[in-house]
Amino acid sequence: MNPTYMILVYLVWFLATYFVVTLILVLIANRKNLYENRIFDDAATLPFVSIVISAYNEEQKIEDTLKSLKKIDYNKIEFIIVNDGSNDKTSDVARKYLDDKRFILIDNSNNKGKAACLNQGIKIAKGEFIATMDADSMASPDIIKRTLPYFDEHAIGAVTVSVEARNPSTFLQRIIDLEYIIGLSLFLKLLSTFNCLFVTPGPFSIYRSSVLRKIDGFDEDNITEDMEIAFRIHKSGYKIKSCIDTKVRTLLPDDFKSLYRQRKRWYSGAIKTYYQHREMLFNRKFGYFGFFIPFNIILITLGIVLFLYSTYLGLSKLIENIYYYHYTNYNFFENFLDWNFDILTYGGVSVLSFTAFLGTLLIMFVGLKYARIRYKEKKIGMLGYPFIFFLYQIFWVASYFSVIRGKKVKWR
Repeated sequence: MNPTYMILVYLVWFLATYFVVTLILVLIANRKNLYENRIFDDAATLPFVSIVISAYNEEQKIEDTLKSLKKIDYNKIEFIIVNDGSNDKTSDVARKYLDDKRFILIDNSNNKGKAACLNQGIKIAKGEFIATMDADSMASPDIIKRTLPYFDEHAIGAVTVSVEARNPSTFLQRIIDLEYIIGLSLFLKLLSTFNCLFVTPGPFSIYRSSVLRKIDGFDEDNITEDMEIAFRIHKSGYKIKSCIDTKVRTLLPDDFKSLYRQRKRWYSGAIKTYYQHREMLFNRKFGYFGFFIPFNIILITLGIVLFLYSTYLGLSKLIENIYYYHYTNYNFFENFLDWNFDILTYGGVSVLSFTAFLGTLLIMFVGLKYARIRYKEKKIGMLGYPFIFFLYQIFWVASYFSVIRGKKVKWR
């Protein structure tokens, strides 16, 4: 066996296992504090809240979003809809809600980009706290009352919520549904205990308005503005908390092509954000955050190298075997039934691969348990979840090549 390949396998296995075991131990240790059940109910001191929604060609989706806003159980609130130069009827749908004085519409004739539109809304927002929300998402009625108590310290700059899927129907959507429940909700809660929360998800996050204005809002040149702003919040000395007692439900890509585009944007934006804020890496000034991010980068990069190396070796071996079959006139099925299982014949790579697979299963079962999700409700998605990490490699490889080539990644 190639010694370089073996070293790479053991290194990736060690780092991934360390990461998984640490998260699971932290999850178990903090299991009683995951759901804090805080709620803001002091009507006399209600702060004013603004929610800003950027929308581009969302006429088929924004109606549900606006209906969910009307159901939010909070009185001192305004909703700022920024139409990003849509060429469909998004603006017409939004105008139907302007009879409610809480709704405000900024109707741009030209497409500016999501970050620019959010900044437009922030500039006119009157709220002491400003939430941003995607136009294809639906907020829970208690989302404001549940998140405001987390701003009990002046150092808290933003609060995230649990992100879940809206009506997942396809097999792919049900797999991604589990990913959101475990990775984009539960594990973000765990990372917040270390002050390592590296993203304020676009479907819904709420910020202290003074912090948004201090850091000049969202970066209009970044395609993952919800991640980049999290870095600047940390850089400015503020913390990001997570509240999973309430949630926002968002639409998922409905096919592989749409998922590929979404993840290519996410991961390309992440790479650029890491580079943009590289001075934060291994910097003790930023606590655990300064070390978690480079650990994550190293693990992802080594994982990609291992994936490409394994693919190369696998294809080389396949071609070699096919060549040898010319001695049997390419009779591939001659010894097909002679296969016998003997664990002693399997090498270290196979054993480590199997333990990594078991680790994925452990994450899935433990994650669902502490997310208070019954297994039978997600049984279809559970069948595919262990294999999603193969898709990650494809998305990351495409993203790295895109960044290296300097290719611009589009939203859609």
